[in-house]
Amino acid sequence: MPVTAFQVHSTQYSGFRMTNSHDQQLAKRVLEGSEAAFVTLIRRYERVLAGLIRSRIGSGEQVRDVMQETLVHAWSGLRRDTPRDVRPWLLQVARNRCRDYFRSPQRRELYVGSEVLTPLVNRSGLAQSREREAAMAILEAMDEVPERERAALRAFYVDGLSIAEIAARHRSPDGTVKRRLSHGRDRIRRAMGITPTRRKTDMKARQQDFPRHRPEIRIHPSAEKSLRVDFTEMAWWFVVPVVGDRTGWGMYDRMDDPDESWCLTETVWLTAHRPAVIHGRSCVEVEVEELTAEKTRPQRKYCITRVWGHLADDEVEWIAVESTKPDGVSELETFLDDRFHDDWWGSRRVVEDCKCLSERADGTWVRQPDTPAFTGAGVFDVHVGGRQFTCLRVIDLDQNATERDNLIEAYITPAGRTVLCRRYNGSRWGKKDAPPHNQGETMTWEEDLPENDRIVIDGVTYVHWYDRLSAAACGIDD
Repeated sequence: MPVTAFQVHSTQYSGFRMTNSHDQQLAKRVLEGSEAAFVTLIRRYERVLAGLIRSRIGSGEQVRDVMQETLVHAWSGLRRDTPRDVRPWLLQVARNRCRDYFRSPQRRELYVGSEVLTPLVNRSGLAQSREREAAMAILEAMDEVPERERAALRAFYVDGLSIAEIAARHRSPDGTVKRRLSHGRDRIRRAMGITPTRRKTDMKARQQDFPRHRPEIRIHPSAEKSLRVDFTEMAWWFVVPVVGDRTGWGMYDRMDDPDESWCLTETVWLTAHRPAVIHGRSCVEVEVEELTAEKTRPQRKYCITRVWGHLADDEVEWIAVESTKPDGVSELETFLDDRFHDDWWGSRRVVEDCKCLSERADGTWVRQPDTPAFTGAGVFDVHVGGRQFTCLRVIDLDQNATERDNLIEAYITPAGRTVLCRRYNGSRWGKKDAPPHNQGETMTWEEDLPENDRIVIDGVTYVHWYDRLSAAACGIDD
């Protein structure tokens, strides 16, 4: 089969992992000489293969060359025999070709970026490095990790297997795999002489900067009739992904106790710390300091510790999010993960009132056809305690939103900074067909939060859940 028939078109990769039995059927057809079956099989795994190769040897033309060699060897191997499990066999072919690349005398002198184990570098908190020596140091450090932890690290970060898949392969509980990953990362940090970054701030003191009870908020239409904003923050986390930016917010929830009203439940401070590169994308690393007030909110399943964003000419992009689970295991999600943008969506920079929302006589709202998900909706004077801000109101709502979606109502200053961000839940957001629900106690949010305000857009009711107030809104100078 000619090599040109193996050209990789990664944009055609669907990202859908088919069953092993289907792979076996395709492999058997390749054994019989079917080029079409080979192309179908490769397209299924080309993104994984390309990612493995980039993680080993860097970027540039050499990746394309090694991919071509991988495909040629894969075709030859499948024409001779059918492996028991196609996916790991293909990955091993790619790893072998990477080893051949480094063994080639002509290639040893070429510059090789330290993309080796790039996901491992990102997830373990090590600084990005593009020197080959650093990459080889990581490999040497991995050799010092005990076999079980090393196998888990390679399966998770290099082979791209999930926790569940690794657990099935090694016949171990998910918790055991997570501990091995955590211990393996710690071993690599120690071998590399890396000291994990420690928080340098007194979080309890920071929480006390925000008032315990939410300041009085009054919102009125402004004399300003139009406002065009360059919104450079990562929605809705209040931070601009430019090194040196620092901001914070306080989250306020309505309490069951009527004497408490809206109380501070969480304080978050963010610092745009340093430039970074993740999966070849330039971005800025933002350190996140969270403190949850005692006895106000249920224990969350994770804590966000770092985020990465990119300020493009026309939008602000989320690149990655690092979180820590209660058992101490860190997890990194990036823009390459299938469902990443379901939770961490980007936002366009230029925002203005496009007159796409109109209010009916009964106080409900309707959107014009093709209204963007992220749109301005009038100019308002926002009073927080004794402070006043003229803001563009922004509504963030999916174009085809239903009662199972949520809505953001935010107020942004002419300088592009968020003063107030209000979260609303569709009446069935986080609800199952029967208790217990993912969120809340009853079947609808109207029942869960009967005293809270509502917004009705296109016939769907959204219930006010919580407020986030910026440090500037509360008069806090960091």
